[in-house]
Amino acid sequence: MKHFLDYLDPDEPMTDAAEATFFDSIAEGLHDRAVYDIIKRNCLDMHPTLITALLETLDDHDIELMEHCTDWFEIKVLKRRLLDGRVERARPKNVSHRLNYPIEEVLDDYVTRRKGKLIEAKRQLKKRFDGLDHDMQEKVMMAFMEHGSLTERNFVYDKLYGEDFWKDDYLPLVQEWWKTFQDGKMAKVVVKYCSREFILEHLEELEGRCNYATLCIRTGLEPKEEKLYPRTYLYVLKTVGGQMGFHQGRRMVLKHVREYLYEEGDGEPVCSIYDIPYVKRMMAYLGEMGMIEEIIALDAFDKRMRPVPRKEWGTAVIRAIEEEFEFPPHVYKDVK
Repeated sequence: MKHFLDYLDPDEPMTDAAEATFFDSIAEGLHDRAVYDIIKRNCLDMHPTLITALLETLDDHDIELMEHCTDWFEIKVLKRRLLDGRVERARPKNVSHRLNYPIEEVLDDYVTRRKGKLIEAKRQLKKRFDGLDHDMQEKVMMAFMEHGSLTERNFVYDKLYGEDFWKDDYLPLVQEWWKTFQDGKMAKVVVKYCSREFILEHLEELEGRCNYATLCIRTGLEPKEEKLYPRTYLYVLKTVGGQMGFHQGRRMVLKHVREYLYEEGDGEPVCSIYDIPYVKRMMAYLGEMGMIEEIIALDAFDKRMRPVPRKEWGTAVIRAIEEEFEFPPHVYKDVK
């Protein structure tokens, strides 16, 4: 991500919040001017994270137009950073294949289990795999799956999971292998590449053997809160288009804040929820889900805790969160 200053145009005036002008006539062109009105009313006391989360709620038309609805430089900068972030996240990965000399004799030593050569053949096939042409890679893959142990099968699963080696032609093989082996690493391959119908058909076998968040995203199933960290839960729910209950968005962010303060409260003191890792991203997720009231409520909570002295802030915030929400007693991850 570029530095904040890289988004400033030297030819544009640096108008701050105190001197900013808001142009209602241009704002009339917004599809939904709720965010514009919030920013206009509260511009003197808004954290950049709050502004970014609110901007995330806008469609493409309104994001572009919002920059022209005010001369406040921070709106322009945050809007440009937001769009750059979206472009970066959407950038496709580069897929390539590398070639090397064929090693048919080594493969034959492995398949025929030639005495005195099997261990070295196995080592050479793994070591030189990435440099082989794709046809030979497929032969090695089939040999490992037909004659190899779990160690060799795991080697194949790792290759299949990456985009460099994968081809959709392998789908029938993967489905058949899953019925035969059901190895843990193969579950990741199944969830990544197989159809939604196949995954749902084998959901009971797959659950617990692969990444639960990925399983929900691939199937569109709404995640179970207790199975994910709060930040991951919000990301998955946003991705699958799930629905949140009343105050649930705020509850998930504050649950994350509470867990962080319990685990890291003895470290560098903080005095704002915006200083806690992942809070900014979680609020952006709420913004992408259009949850303006939840975002504003979180900012109100942060403002309410501002008068608390820095040394007492963490303890006071935990107490305030636990008075509002019922959470089970915290269990420390690392006993110090």
